[in-house]
Amino acid sequence: MEYTYKERCCLPDFLYVVKLLYVKDRRNSLLYFITNLLSAPILFAELFTTKYVVDLIQNFNPNTYQHILLLVSLLMVMLYLAGLNSSLRAIAITNLTSTSIYELEHSILEKTSKLSTALLEDPATKTKREKAKRLSLIDLLDQWTGVTVHLITLVVLMVVLSVYGFYILALIILGVQILQLYLMKRMSQKVESISANQTSSVRMINYLVDLLINRNSIPEVRMYRMSSYLFSSMKESFTNNFKQMHRKVIYSETLNFSQSLIMILLNGTTIAILAITIGSSGQSAGLFVLLLQISSQLFIVIPALTRVYADLAKSRLRYEDYTSYLDLEEQVLRDQEVNSNRNTDQMKVQVHQLFFRYPTNAKNTLSNINMTIHPGERIAFVGENGSGKSTLVKLILGLYPATAGNIQWFKGENEVLAHNVTQDTRVVFQDFIKLQRPIRENIALGNMATIHDDSRLLAAMKKAEADNYGVRLDTLVGPQFGGIDLSGGQWQRLAIARAYLNDGALMIFDEPTAALDPYAEQQAFDTFMKLGEQRTSIIVTHRLYMSKFVDRIFLFEHGEIVESGTHEELMRVDGKYKKMFNRQSSLYV
Repeated sequence: MEYTYKERCCLPDFLYVVKLLYVKDRRNSLLYFITNLLSAPILFAELFTTKYVVDLIQNFNPNTYQHILLLVSLLMVMLYLAGLNSSLRAIAITNLTSTSIYELEHSILEKTSKLSTALLEDPATKTKREKAKRLSLIDLLDQWTGVTVHLITLVVLMVVLSVYGFYILALIILGVQILQLYLMKRMSQKVESISANQTSSVRMINYLVDLLINRNSIPEVRMYRMSSYLFSSMKESFTNNFKQMHRKVIYSETLNFSQSLIMILLNGTTIAILAITIGSSGQSAGLFVLLLQISSQLFIVIPALTRVYADLAKSRLRYEDYTSYLDLEEQVLRDQEVNSNRNTDQMKVQVHQLFFRYPTNAKNTLSNINMTIHPGERIAFVGENGSGKSTLVKLILGLYPATAGNIQWFKGENEVLAHNVTQDTRVVFQDFIKLQRPIRENIALGNMATIHDDSRLLAAMKKAEADNYGVRLDTLVGPQFGGIDLSGGQWQRLAIARAYLNDGALMIFDEPTAALDPYAEQQAFDTFMKLGEQRTSIIVTHRLYMSKFVDRIFLFEHGEIVESGTHEELMRVDGKYKKMFNRQSSLYV
């Protein structure tokens, strides 16, 4: 059984966790609730059995000998049951903890997969996700259960006190408890607010630490002696965090000290009242032992209830952060039947009056983009870095929704929906995934259905000329987990092999040669030409010599198309493209 998004958001926190864990692990959920429900009855059975044993000992005679042995045996059984109940509860919690951790991660990742790429890149979304991950579902459940069980125990203990005439004492204890719960809730909210506000700075600290230890950044950090600056920045963030943490500790410890002082005074007062009252009235020693044990339990239950209630208040705030992340607007996808035997008809792409702006930007990244890419046409997007080329590619891939205007995709006479474009596309990104896993998995990312199809994987490697590394499909690559290290060109060959697994109608190369040497770059371009044979193809590049071999060129500047045409046409225009081309050409003369 799976939850829908609305069920997750609309259920109260306790019911949501109970329903989730019961569906996922019914046996341990039942064991958990049964053991918690039994804890209070077992406790009271122990208390009253102890009272009767003491009364029988106080009034001992030969006829009570067997009764004493029977009650003592019963008390031993109860103590054993209490221990067994505690052990079974611990087992249930351990198993439910594993389930809850997985389900929390799964729900967050599932939600993440449904968000638009633009929203995922928003720093506010990243902060929301980090806040959502702070929730512990099992802690939320255990705190709710703890509050319920402790409240029931507290009420029954005070009822027993009242039955034996100590109702004023019970009312005093109740009043003190209500005051403590109120103070703990207020303080917990302050403490949790401080913790939540630290999320962004913690992300920054982790980022700075990663710069200092990441194998890709270490050479540059050391070369330019950036360590001192990064340490200084990290220290500043640490200092700010420490100040907030200091405030949090002061709040917490002030409250803890106040709670302890109140409990000491209340404990001493209760014992004195019991001793004086029962001693002066000549009541049984068993009653004194019972009430003394009840008062002792009160001073165990009250702090426990206060502590659990404070923790619950924090967890409920974290649950709000969790549901706030789940409440983010998802990318709307219309249903379309997907044909598993897709044809490879060439794709047509129409872009009409397109505008795009990132959520965190005040200005448009793309403005008034109009173009038609005809079936089988080879297109080059050229321009300086930051001119909008790669952003338009992501829009064409359906990864970003347009701010205004639209993009349409056609195969033959049929329109292709945006979320199905990626299924019909061969693409190699500039920052492609370097999966620190076996070569098999690296290539199969292009079509996971082929992960066990060795013949197709090997064929893709051969086409991409990635079969000359002297490695096998199950060879682990990447040094992070002890695999072999690959050069930039070798990694790119794996990414190209990945693209060969997808018989798409659209081929996109998004500046994949930026980090390659000239020879590897030329090989990559030749591969692009082969991959794009009889397919609509787009190459994003700032190396203009490549544009000589495509059908049409679009020159981008500040998010707009400023020139378009064939290489020969643009060279005749004597515009910006010609100046850029001549400037690059002069570097090789």
